[in-house]
Amino acid sequence: MSATLTMAAAAESRLAPDDQIEGMIQAAIQGDRTALGEVVVAVERRVYKFAWRLIGDPTAAEDITQEVLIKIARNLGRYRPGSNLWAWIYRIVVNQVHDYRRGNALRPEILPVAAGYDPELQEQLGRIQEALAILTPKEREAIILLEVEGYTSREAASILGSLAITVRTRAAHARKKLRQHLSRYYPELGEKP
Repeated sequence: MSATLTMAAAAESRLAPDDQIEGMIQAAIQGDRTALGEVVVAVERRVYKFAWRLIGDPTAAEDITQEVLIKIARNLGRYRPGSNLWAWIYRIVVNQVHDYRRGNALRPEILPVAAGYDPELQEQLGRIQEALAILTPKEREAIILLEVEGYTSREAASILGSLAITVRTRAAHARKKLRQHLSRYYPELGEKP
């Protein structure tokens, strides 16, 4: 495993487990300001990564993350303990991304790949980013929630405020577009008879 991937894996392993975050939320709701800061720190990285995946622009993702963290802090009392914590947070992120897009008419850009990866991996990641940029925002949301975040279509529909069949349809369209775009580089991904 490369040093960069090892560092990323170590950072991921330091993320607080959901039950620990829920405990922090309960303490923050009861007025513990230290716990509120701990909640923000515990969710910030994952909020940023999700926003970045949806919007495709690191600067916009930073702005969205800050707005989301403020909304989380202001609305902790609305979270129902024991419900899906990340579904609640991701719904806030999705809404903030929609607000951002309405105000900025932003189209995801192709992002530079982090230094330290081997050239072949950089090329592959660049092609994937390029392919994701051709998706509509709703297709991108569906495919990321289903394929990257691992939600079911029903869970993703709840986060996106739509029907499960709509999420599955958007994801199917996204897969088809991704396959068509990437088959230029990887012929084995071409349409199967």
